[in-house]
Formats: sequence, structure tokens, C-alpha cells
Amino acid sequence: MSPMSNDGSSVVSLTEYTSVLRRWLPAIIIVSLIGAALGAVALWTRPVSYATEAIVQIRPILSQNDDPNLDAGRQISVESEIAIASSQRVAEKAVALRSITAATDDPAYGDPNVWAQTTSVTPENAEVLAALDRITVEALDKAEILRFTAEAKTAVEARNLANSTAHAYLSFRRDSTAVGQDKSRDRLEDREAELISELTSAEAELGAWAEENGVNRALDYATLSKRQELTIIGSKFANLRSLNIDPGVVLSDAKLPVSPTGMPFATGPIMGGLLGLAAAVGTVLLIDRSDDRLRSRRSEIAALGVPMLGTAPAMVKAPRGARSALFGETTPAGDAYRRLQSTLSFNLESSDKRLIVVAGVSRPGTSTSVAANLAAAAARAGRRTLLVGGDLRDRNLSGHLGMTATSGLTDVILSGSSLGQSIVPSPQIANLSLLAAGRKTDRPADVLSSEAFGRLLSAVSVEYDLVVVEAPPVLKVADAVEVARLADGVVLVADGEKETRQDIADSLTQLRGVGSDIVGVVVTGEK
Repeated sequence: MSPMSNDGSSVVSLTEYTSVLRRWLPAIIIVSLIGAALGAVALWTRPVSYATEAIVQIRPILSQNDDPNLDAGRQISVESEIAIASSQRVAEKAVALRSITAATDDPAYGDPNVWAQTTSVTPENAEVLAALDRITVEALDKAEILRFTAEAKTAVEARNLANSTAHAYLSFRRDSTAVGQDKSRDRLEDREAELISELTSAEAELGAWAEENGVNRALDYATLSKRQELTIIGSKFANLRSLNIDPGVVLSDAKLPVSPTGMPFATGPIMGGLLGLAAAVGTVLLIDRSDDRLRSRRSEIAALGVPMLGTAPAMVKAPRGARSALFGETTPAGDAYRRLQSTLSFNLESSDKRLIVVAGVSRPGTSTSVAANLAAAAARAGRRTLLVGGDLRDRNLSGHLGMTATSGLTDVILSGSSLGQSIVPSPQIANLSLLAAGRKTDRPADVLSSEAFGRLLSAVSVEYDLVVVEAPPVLKVADAVEVARLADGVVLVADGEKETRQDIADSLTQLRGVGSDIVGVVVTGEK
């Protein structure tokens, strides 16, 4: 165990590190040699893989004969084209094309006869998925040029996969557009026939009326509109006839790779030895330094079965001369809470949660600061937010916000005070309201476990976009657990400098014991 300083942090000097390494030097050397041997074996037995690439230039799928300078940038979304080129439909076309040209050493992918044969091929789903796994599509310098990179066990297979996918992609673009044109033409023809029929009937009726009355009658508005629509349809037919389908061109077919991909053989022992050395040194230092405080915070908290929402500073009390202990919106701390609020909002909205409890692990004050600043960040983001003082023992929340509340939670529950009059809007932050803890009571646990408190939370969660309930540390008193069982979710606040993994694990166990849905953990203090 490393020595501890007065503030509880470990203090380890360079001399102590080197002495530990000297003590374990034989074991470190053995592990490094084993790693080198394993690296050599892994590289020696690795499957051989070949890679090659085809280059495709995308063109505007439709262009007009009288407009050769059509702006391609307005018609092409490179991201969408990459998604299309990487789709299962294109992979199916590519597999069908490869099955037709499998016996040909250098297939002619532009041959119409080859494409005609592919219509009779139904690829197996396993083949299609394998092709998708071995092909990568990316844009070159964000231009309308795509690179199709294929990997396979043989050089010929890699070349044919890259070329067949590139040509299949262009064929898919062409066919999809042709189908769309045909559908548009069919719709126009159907509407044209319908209008002609209606106009013929209208003109016959008009002629009969004129013959009967001896005078011509002007066309009504509906008939004129149909004639105008028929003229427009004729223009649309002309536009369709003038459009050319040009999906693009293969600038460079994939070449036959001359050597397999991957690292040279010497890299295996070197990398294995270095990894063995790193693993040995890390293990030795880990054994020597058994401090249980959070170090790799995100991974360690994830190992406890909950996500880490982020890190944020905590201000236990307002600095001298300040009206509140809230961090300014434009400060780095305020930015940290803005990011934290965005992450929390995403998690809550995806599961339709509005009522959350913010509870500490073992240190008082941290949850109060996080709850207040988190609620302020949500209100600044435009969410109607209510902050509820659920720590009935410390009751510091109103001072944190720089506000004065004459009544609060205990007054509503125990004395029948009006809930609406007890909720105070913040004079500094729009959309933020406060229901303070209220007057001191000798029975805080009874208040928080009462049916009246549950009804109060249900009522306010309907009125506000977000209700944040501040709660005391889980390991200090049972109050936090009482509140947590009534909420949609719990945010646990851990002091990253003081509290241990075991403290956090114990808190999570208590919260899970009452069926609480733990949204995540916020770690306070420096990273």
C-alpha cells in the first residue's frame, strides 16, 4: 500500500516506482518474453488477406441536354451515396455479378449481356453479408469520388469484389432512376388520359348546349383548369424526354494486389514483447497500489453496471460576496453542466422520464450543488424546471440559488400550505422554480415516505418538463432511498477525489434494492 497524504490521496514518488519494478524484474522479463513468443505465433498463424481498391466518380444522376453546366453539388450528397454504395441491395447486385463472371479472369463488367444474366441469380444472404463485411466505401477529400476498398483471402477475389461492387453501385443508381422515371411517366400518362376523357365529355356537353340554345357558351373555370393542366403535363413529358441518366464512371478499376496486407513478421514479436512488458509493469503497479478511489472513472463506473454521465465541479457554498452558488453560464463550469444536461436530457427523453432524484454517495453538499446547477442548465436550455429541496436535514438549497422561501416542502406536507404559493420562481433564471425544503422537522423520514409526498411529486411532474429533487447522501441516511423509490430515475453524485468504488457500489446496491432506475453517475472534482 502506498502512503497517504493528509487529504487522503496517495503519494508515490519515482523512487518507490523504480524500487517496485526492480523487485519484480524477473517476473517482468518472463512475461515480456512470453508476450514476444505469443506475438510471433499470432502473426505467423494470422489469416492472409489481400486488399485493393476501385475509384468511382459520381455524376448528377439526371441532367438536361440543354444544360451541360448543371450544378452537380446541388444534386449529390456524398454521405447518402456512401450509404447507398454500402447497402445490402448493392451488395446483392455485386454478388450476382461475381457469380456470373467467376470463371472469367478479367471480366468485362460493362457488357450488357453480363448484366442480363444477373437477373436470374438470387444470391445467398450469407454471401451478401460476407461481401458487406469485406468492402469499405469512403469519399476522397469530400469530393464526388468514392473509393471501394475490398479485402479477401486471395488477390483475385479482392480485385473482383472491389470491381463488381463499384460497377454494381453505378448499375443500382442507373436502375433506380430509370424506375423512378417510368413511374413518373406512368402517372403522367394516366392523368393525361383522365383529363382528355373529362375534356371530351365537357366539350360534347358544351356543343350540345350550343346547338340546343343557338348560342355558344364560354368554357367554365374547371374546364379551363383541366386544359391548363393538360398543357403542363405536356411540358413535363418534354422534360422527362430531355433528361439523361448518368450515374457516373469507374475512373480506375481495382488492380491485382501483389502482396498481402498486414504487418511484417518481425512486428509480431516486437509488439507482443512490448504488450507483455506493459501488462507486467501495469500489473505490478496495480498490485502495489491498491487504492480504491476512482482512477479510470468512466470504465470503473461502467464496471459497476451504470453509465457515467460526465464530470462536473461542485460548489458547496457561495463564495464571499456572491448571491448564489450557481456557476455562471459562460464559465467552464457552466459549460460542463450544459454538456451534462444535454446528455441527461437525451437519456430522459428517450425513456419519457421527467422526475429525477440527485443524490450523493457519502459527502454532504455535493448533490445540492449538482442538483442546483443541473436544474439551472436545464432551465437555460428552455425546459420548464422545478428544483425540489429533498434534503430536509441540511436545507441549504434556497441559499444555493440565492433565493428566500417562506414555505416549502415540509410546510405543504405537514401544515397544508398551498403548493402553488410555496413554489417560487427564480428571479435570475427563466424557466426555473424552487420548492425549498421548508421549515425544520424532527421527522424528515416520515415526510419523505408519506403518501402526500408521493402525490406532490406526481402533481408537479405533470406541470413541469423536468423535476429535479435534491436528496442527501445515500450512505448517511435513508432519506435518499425513500425519495428515489418515487422517482422516474436517480442520478448518483460521487466525489471523484474522496469517495471509493466500494462507496459507490454500496450506494447503487441500496438504490437498486428499492427498484430505482439509475440513470447514471456524475463525478465531481478534477479529472
